[in-house]
Amino acid sequence: DAAILEFDPIAFEVYRDQGDEFRWRLRHSNGQIIADSGEAYASRSNAVEAAKRVRSHAPAAETIELEQA
Repeated sequence: DAAILEFDPIAFEVYRDQGDEFRWRLRHSNGQIIADSGEAYASRSNAVEAAKRVRSHAPAAETIELEQA
């Protein structure tokens, strides 16, 4: 039962996990999960704010290529 913040072609979803806490995930319109919060939040509003912070900072993120061993 996720709340979708935006979808064009990706969306941040905020949902309640099995521990009854909130998390966000970034999902492509094809259904694939691209990223997730990695941590749980006590309230839906905290999870939404965390997703908004990621969304606002993502355009400035650098691409880092890792060499394979």
